[in-house]
Order: sequence, then structure tokens, then C-alpha cells
Amino acid sequence: MGGIQSYLRDFVALLPPEDVVVFASTQDPVAAREFDKSVPYKVVRYSNKLMLPTPQVKKLMVDLIKSEGVSTVWFGAAAPLAVMAPAARAAGAIQIISTTHGHEVGWSMVPGARSVLRFIGQHSDVVTYISDYTLRRFRRAFGEHPKFVHLPSGVDVERFYPVDEKQKFELRDQLGWAEKDKVIVCTSRLVPRKGQDTLIKAFPEVVQRCSEARLVIVGEGRIEGKLRRLAARDQKASSRISFEGRVSEEKMGMMLRGADVFAMPCRTRGGGLDVEGLGIVFLEAQACGIPVIAGDSGGAPETVTPATGVVVNGRDSSGVAHVIVDLVQQPAALMSMGHAGRQHVVDHWTWEIMGARLKSLIL
Repeated sequence: MGGIQSYLRDFVALLPPEDVVVFASTQDPVAAREFDKSVPYKVVRYSNKLMLPTPQVKKLMVDLIKSEGVSTVWFGAAAPLAVMAPAARAAGAIQIISTTHGHEVGWSMVPGARSVLRFIGQHSDVVTYISDYTLRRFRRAFGEHPKFVHLPSGVDVERFYPVDEKQKFELRDQLGWAEKDKVIVCTSRLVPRKGQDTLIKAFPEVVQRCSEARLVIVGEGRIEGKLRRLAARDQKASSRISFEGRVSEEKMGMMLRGADVFAMPCRTRGGGLDVEGLGIVFLEAQACGIPVIAGDSGGAPETVTPATGVVVNGRDSSGVAHVIVDLVQQPAALMSMGHAGRQHVVDHWTWEIMGARLKSLIL
């Protein structure tokens, strides 16, 4: 399940099931049937893997709005699905909500695609956005008509939670980490924007200044081979770097709780087309009570406060090394930033908060 799909799944779970009908594509028929049986709300499937605003999809949507008496239509991916907003309104919908996820920044930079965003804005009552950065980048493209509402993913603070020192050491024993290790974890897809290469380039300097440092890279992706070759260049540092691949959600939580620092020095690429829209992983790490190091790309800095982490230049490996060493060598700072990070998420980023925001929009 992709990021947009999981975002929508988690938000829909917060709504009264009797008031919800989901119209979705079918990636895998067997998995779709199992999922549809497991949820308390009605799911209507479009048989294709990809849902685009074709005449067939539009007709199915219109029929569903009429048969179910739908008053609010929520387009989970504004671009391109919300071009069907006029048809939805003509079918009887009173309220149109169109949700953006960050890729609309790229659309706003291309004349033809920008005109599509303007059309969507003209026919939507609400456009939601995941970060102030993305809003700044595409607001003019959508125009002045819609109301803009901040609606990022929430954090499950019961799944992502901190542990005390004794529990942390027990987790480390299960994970194969030494009690004295200074563990830096990065969990993300292995793609250039995320900055795992910057962490690896920084690590010889980190290990030279702090021999107990350990870098744990979690995730899969197209640059894994390149990252492994980069790590192998320095024998001493490579012995302190591990690639964990894809792990379960349960194990990822264990790793965050057992770590000292979360680091993902993301950077913007492609002239602004490849950018970090927000970075929910920074918030999940803070919910687990550890400081974060975030790259200065897109909305990532919005997840961090000076009390909970550090924003870095994602291209400056030496600067990243300095920040890592400075943090892991100050146990008191790690603890205070971890406590502040947990409170930051509880106060501003929980699903309860985001769910209430969504419910306030629905007629």
C-alpha cells in the first residue's frame, strides 16, 4: 500500500463507518477482497489498477453519488481526480474536498498542469495541504476560490511511544545492538532525495570522533547497491553501518525506541521537482522520544522545533557529522530533546487532532 493510500485509509478509519462509501481502484483482486471484508465501511471497486478521471470512472462516480445520496465528495488525490468535481456537484454533491500530497508542487511548475490545478481550485470548496511549504509553492496555481486547510498525516502515539532506559537496553539486546552503542537510525525508501548517502559519507568522521556510533539504515530502494558500495569504501566506518532492508511496522517501532537519534538529511533535487513534502517519519521518531536530524528540504523543517531536533543542509556531510557527534555525546541533551519531541507530537500531530480537523470539513 502506497503513501497516499495509507494516508486515506488512516483518515477514513476516523470517520463514522455508516457515513462513508469508498470508491477505489483494484491493485490486487485478492488483497482488495480481504481488505474490503476487514473494514466496517462500504467499498466500491473500480476494476482497473489505476484510477484516472476517464469517462468510465466519472460515470461510476456519478452513479455512486446518486445511489448513496452522497453530500460530500472527498477526492483523495486532487491531481488528477478532482477534475471530476463539476460532475460530482452536478450529481448532487454539496461539498467538494480535494486533498494534495506534495506532487502538485511539480504540477504548478508546468504550464499545462498548472491550468489543471486552477480548474480544480475553481471547483473545490476545500483544498487540503500537508505542509506550509507545499501550500506556498502551489497556492497561486489553485487560485483564490477554495479554502485551504492543513491536513497532514497524524501520528499514532500509542504505536510510537518512548521507553525508559532499562527497556531501551532490552530492545537493543533483541536487535543485536550493544548497550554502549550510539545508534543513529534512518528509516525510509532508499532514493537519492532521502539523503542516506550523506549519512554514509559523514560516518567516517563520526566514527573517528565517536567510536561507539552505529548507523542503521532501514528500507529498500533503487540506490541500495550504490549505498552499500559507498559504505564499503571506509573499512572502519563500514563495520559500524548496517542495512536492514524492509522491516515490519513492529520492528521499525522497536528500532526507533531503541535508537539515540533519528536522521534523514533529505535534500531537494530536480530544480524543485523532487522535494520532501513533509516527512511523517520525523514525527514518528519524536513520538518515540528521540531527537531528529532533518534535511532542509520542503516541509521537513516544519516537523522539528529547536527543542526537538536539528535541521541540516542535506548535501553537507561534514556538517551532518558534526551535528550527529554533538548530539550523541550529550546524554542530557538527548533526553531533554526526546521528552520535548514526544510532547510536540502529542500536542500538535496526533490522529485525534487531525481527525477532528477532517470531521469539521465534512457536511
